Amino acid sequence: MSRSACPAPTGPGTRSVDRTLQVLLGLSSRGEFGWRLTDLADHVGLDPGTCHRILACLVSGGFARRYPRDVKYYPGQRLFEMGVGLPQYSTFRDRVEPRLEQLALATRCICSFSLRSGHEVVCVFQKKGGVELAAMMVRVGTRRPLIGAAGGLAILKMLEQQEVRQIVEANLALEASGGPRRFKAFQQMQERSAGQPYALSAGDIAPGVHAMALGVEGVDGEAFGAITVTGSPERICAASVPALHARVAALAEEIRGYALQCFQKQHR
Repeated sequence: MSRSACPAPTGPGTRSVDRTLQVLLGLSSRGEFGWRLTDLADHVGLDPGTCHRILACLVSGGFARRYPRDVKYYPGQRLFEMGVGLPQYSTFRDRVEPRLEQLALATRCICSFSLRSGHEVVCVFQKKGGVELAAMMVRVGTRRPLIGAAGGLAILKMLEQQEVRQIVEANLALEASGGPRRFKAFQQMQERSAGQPYALSAGDIAPGVHAMALGVEGVDGEAFGAITVTGSPERICAASVPALHARVAALAEEIRGYALQCFQKQHR
């Protein structure tokens, strides 16, 4: 069971709201692949009956959908419609995606940008540059605990140690089955990246998949997100990391500039 991080209920009557939010977060994390009922129920920590009732309501409201001859559930159009109410994020995407595409083509790697979402990291933009990595399961919308991704470690590197410890404990508490495995991979990444501003994975999370990630500051200097470059061991290795880091660091500064342009007025 891997329950997405979500604020705890704050009083009587909020339990059903919390459960519905968990299901929505779960749905959005596998938009391309969809969810079987039992798998989604296990992921969000609900019994299948409760999860089915919530999904039926979400399907009725357009927040989730199903297709003929497909047993899975997918995010619905209503979620996209709600996102239209955040035009600043569309502008941000329009500025960031072309730069990710350029980096992907130049490095012949998959380049992603992820946002911090509480104790998780969610991939919001991704450009493949013609590259395919069969073992890489991260797509736009994929959520991972911060300890479960190179981008997550890059974000943790931007935080105070006390907050890092709290997040790691919270991530492990929500990972009943995969926690020990994730934590071992996290420790391997930590050791590999010690003393560096970036996070480096050499097959720690997925065999044969290497990644380098660097955190990006937001408007107020907070840990806003991370750029992750993912590729084969030949593309991301000890010899290539210094030059790759220089490229990614330059892009991180650009993206922070885009964030200032798109979001700063919200803070005034």
